[in-house]
Amino acid sequence: MVPAAKLKSEFLAAFLVPLALGAQDAGSLYRDGLRLFSERQPQAAISSLRQSVALEPANAAAWKALGVIHASLGDYQSAEPEFRNACERLPSLEDACLYHGRSLYLLDRFPAAIETLRRALTVRESAEAHRLLALSLEALARPAEAEPEFRAAIKLVRPAAPDEDPGIDYGIFLYRQARAAEALPPLSAVLVRHPDSARAHLELGCVLLQLDRLEEAATHLERSLALRDAPRTHQLLAKTYLRQGNSDKAEFHLKR
Repeated sequence: MVPAAKLKSEFLAAFLVPLALGAQDAGSLYRDGLRLFSERQPQAAISSLRQSVALEPANAAAWKALGVIHASLGDYQSAEPEFRNACERLPSLEDACLYHGRSLYLLDRFPAAIETLRRALTVRESAEAHRLLALSLEALARPAEAEPEFRAAIKLVRPAAPDEDPGIDYGIFLYRQARAAEALPPLSAVLVRHPDSARAHLELGCVLLQLDRLEEAATHLERSLALRDAPRTHQLLAKTYLRQGNSDKAEFHLKR
């Protein structure tokens, strides 16, 4: 008769070996997913990462990677639950909660975005988390709470995409609050950091037009247009030229 202790040992070994293999396979699938994404094969990467989280649901990094891939494809509806899994399973994982809050903001789920972004800020201070929190609060018509978040974002600003500098969003916020003159310093400061930000030139031109500083408005709007052709820029330039009495230039931009 086989001793009970030996039977127990063999049973545990038989039980644990598949678990170890499963964990190993999950890790390989995760690495394959990252490699496939780097090779610009997003659908294959998604398939590999989905298999990875099926084997190892606690792997927050794999959930985050899935969210990043879907977000890169513009599919924030799919990215949101994946980022949520990453954020809830490991809040300290770099940018997991920030990315979840960003996806919620982009889906217009502002109350949930506020909750998640505040959670992200307990893990790590970041300009982007404050910026998105401010935008979410503004979207819910809570300007008194939004303004300090914009200011916090500007204090923490680091090199980032020129058109996502928090100074632009703060300038737009002030303009919408009928504080156009106060919008000039933050927008001008953005152009010191990012001289070729089409969005900063556009919004500064809009503010200058509101303040009837037409020549300066035209300069910034023309610069914005040179950097990026956009219907709104043509529209604002047409208004500027009409107010300057230049109907030919205005007509050109209206047609565009």
